[in-house]
Amino acid sequence: MSQLPLPFLTGRASATDGRGARSALPEEARTSPRLAEALRLKAAPEDRARMASELSLRLSRLLHEPAAVELTDNAWTMVSYRRVAGLLRFRLHLMFCAADELVLRAVAGFTGRARRQHGRTIDAFIREHRALIKAAPQRAQQSLATRGRVHDLADIFASLNGQHFEGQVAARIGWGRRGPGGRRRSIKMGVYFHEQKLIRIHPALDDERVPRHFVELVVFHEMLHQVIPPRLDEVGRRCVHGREFRAAERKFPGYERARAWEKAHLHLLLHKRQ
Repeated sequence: MSQLPLPFLTGRASATDGRGARSALPEEARTSPRLAEALRLKAAPEDRARMASELSLRLSRLLHEPAAVELTDNAWTMVSYRRVAGLLRFRLHLMFCAADELVLRAVAGFTGRARRQHGRTIDAFIREHRALIKAAPQRAQQSLATRGRVHDLADIFASLNGQHFEGQVAARIGWGRRGPGGRRRSIKMGVYFHEQKLIRIHPALDDERVPRHFVELVVFHEMLHQVIPPRLDEVGRRCVHGREFRAAERKFPGYERARAWEKAHLHLLLHKRQ
């Protein structure tokens, strides 16, 4: 299944204010018939079948093949599709009841090769109608293991936070889960979940052959994501590791040393991943 989540949001900042309260609905909601219909459908789910059928017909005409639409009220994934027995099945957020021909052409085109171009059009539409996205339910906090066999992530995090961020990075950290075996050509050392303020580090780094200074760089990198969150560039693309981020990362003491170690020992990390 292919899907388009919310690539332009950091956490839920665009759908809520700083306290997590719902944003006010846009003024155009009072004047746009299609947007008003989308709002009404949120309160009257029994009418979704009619609008889903209408969208199915419109997309079928654009694609020149059978398409079926299911309307959702998801908090994260706005557009997804898959082919089932020769039928292109879409799951679209209710806001797409307000979509004009340009946006529906982008949804149809998203199933083809020019995904990036059509994705920008869809992103812009979602941003315009983000007030229709319900607040995501609060997730129960996961229990995290910070003390590994070799490295203590809590100690590393606290040390880096004090030395480089004046103690301002508020995040939880823990070792990730080991993935399935098999040959791999790359490894994701760490990840930062903005909405949860959570850092997970790959367990392959918890090895006596992996020096602490390298683990520190990986943790620093993920902490930096909270300080310099993703931004949209001049053409509307989501930029995670922009110039500002890269410049700040290179200021980390021992950056070149850690990157040199990674280059020389990547085979070790890939082996540990398995």
